Amino acid sequence: MAVLAAENVSYTYQSKYQKVQALKNVSCTFEAGKFYAIVGQSGSGKTTLLSMLAGLGTPSEGEIIANGKTLKEIGSERHRRENVTVIYQSFNLFPTLNILENVMYPMQISKKPTKEAKVRAKELLSSVGLGDVDPRKLPAMLSGGQQQRVAIA
Repeated sequence: MAVLAAENVSYTYQSKYQKVQALKNVSCTFEAGKFYAIVGQSGSGKTTLLSMLAGLGTPSEGEIIANGKTLKEIGSERHRRENVTVIYQSFNLFPTLNILENVMYPMQISKKPTKEAKVRAKELLSSVGLGDVDPRKLPAMLSGGQQQRVAIA
C-alpha cells in the first residue's frame, strides 16, 4: 500500500515576467520500505515534486496523499511533523543546540515528554552510527558526514 502519493499534480511558478509550468499531471506512489530515486534533466521539476510531496508547497492542481488522506485533510504542517522529513544539503541544524537537543527538537514541538524524547533521540543517533559520539557536542564539532547523520536522525 502506498504511504505517499501524488495524483495528477501540476504546479506553475509565476513571476512578474513569466509563468513556468514545473509539473504537469504528475502521478506517482511510494511504498514503505522501498528506496526511490527521482531523476531527470535540470529544470524538469524534481525539486518541485519533492517540495509538493513534503508539504512545502501546494499543487496548482491535483492532490498529495499521505496514508490515505489528502494534505488538505491532514494540513501541511502536521504532514511535515508526522509523515515526512526533509534533509537539506546544508543540514539546517541549530548551531547553539547540541546534537541530542537537535534530534529532540521535533519531538518536543510535537509535545512528546522530554524524558521520552531524550531516550528516542539517543536511539536515533545510535541508529545512524553516532551512538559513541558525545551527545553534548555542538554540530560545528562534528564532520560534515556526522552532521548529515544528525539531520537524518
